[in-house]
Amino acid sequence: MDILRSIYEVTGFIVLIALGVAALEGYFYYHFKFHDRSWFFPAALLAFPALALAVSAAVTGGFQPRLWSWFLMAELLVLAGFKYAVKGRHTVPYLLLAPAFVGLALLLVYPFVFEVYLSFHDLKLTTIMMWKNTGKIPFAGLDQYVKVFTTSPLSEVSFWALLGRTLLWTFSNVFFHVAGGFALALLLNNAIRFKGFYRTLLVIPWAMPQVVAVLAMRGEFHSQNGFVNIILSKLTAAFPFLASMGIGPVQWLSDYPLLTCTIINVWLGIPFMMVVILGGLQSISSSYYDAADIDGASYFQKLRFITLPLIKPVLMPAVTLGTVWTFNNINVIYLVTGQAGGTEQADILVSALYKAAFTYNRYSYSAAFAIVVFALLFFISVTYLHGFDAAKEER
Repeated sequence: MDILRSIYEVTGFIVLIALGVAALEGYFYYHFKFHDRSWFFPAALLAFPALALAVSAAVTGGFQPRLWSWFLMAELLVLAGFKYAVKGRHTVPYLLLAPAFVGLALLLVYPFVFEVYLSFHDLKLTTIMMWKNTGKIPFAGLDQYVKVFTTSPLSEVSFWALLGRTLLWTFSNVFFHVAGGFALALLLNNAIRFKGFYRTLLVIPWAMPQVVAVLAMRGEFHSQNGFVNIILSKLTAAFPFLASMGIGPVQWLSDYPLLTCTIINVWLGIPFMMVVILGGLQSISSSYYDAADIDGASYFQKLRFITLPLIKPVLMPAVTLGTVWTFNNINVIYLVTGQAGGTEQADILVSALYKAAFTYNRYSYSAAFAIVVFALLFFISVTYLHGFDAAKEER
């Protein structure tokens, strides 16, 4: 019975999605078909908001003026677009793109707009019931943005300390990702035996689910039975002078949580950079190296004057993606520290944002915090893209 119920629920969901897509296609087809009729504008302006009113009343059990006003404004924009811009052209492409566009708008645009709205208000545990009962949230203006920079999102670490730690975390991870990936790519670009096997073996950390990889590596840093401390114990037993230098087993997860997260994330990120850089190296024509050999260039001269300039346009987008991913990488921090309210010694901006929202229930503050993080990432991405454009022009 449970299996039949599950099949029924999945089938119902598929039918609901199909009906929604059909209604959407019919909605836009009407605008394409009758955009040039004299009654097009008033009929659509009366019919579709009324239909939206009926559907919202049936679904929510009452009249929702805000939802209806939003649909009315959207309908005005659609009518104006079809009346003065589209004018019935490119019917099939628009109809094919409409479901994906609406889906992305619901999944991405609406949450972002609501987050911006929330950041200018004051939603927290003491005001959430007011929002539930009245639909209104106290307006706070720029107060939440001021609090982002002046108050701590956590109990011990300030925003500026988190920003510095995040920049250090991002730079160190991306640096070792690129350095390690570049070194491995150079090795695999040579004519060596079992190159395909080595490449497959090195890609495994990146290819496996990140949760599995992180938890597996977390176990290797266990204080007693972890592989890292066992190796350190063996080394200090074989070479006693290492113990006098302070080298030996340590409590990685409690004493050095950020360093542990960094080591694990470097291990996870190197394969991606290796694959990207290896593809770029294989696209460089061998004629450049043949000409350099004739001129008597050394290996490092070829690396500096041929490989690095030609690999730069491939490397810049990968570094941009790696920077954004690392800056926003809450998975490693969360899984290694073990809990949402765990140690703050390993927290970066996004993990502090998560705790502020779901541990301390500061929703509007977290929304403003997220907008600030988005602005930082936007600035970093634009800076990298300018460098990428310059690299393409040099090439």
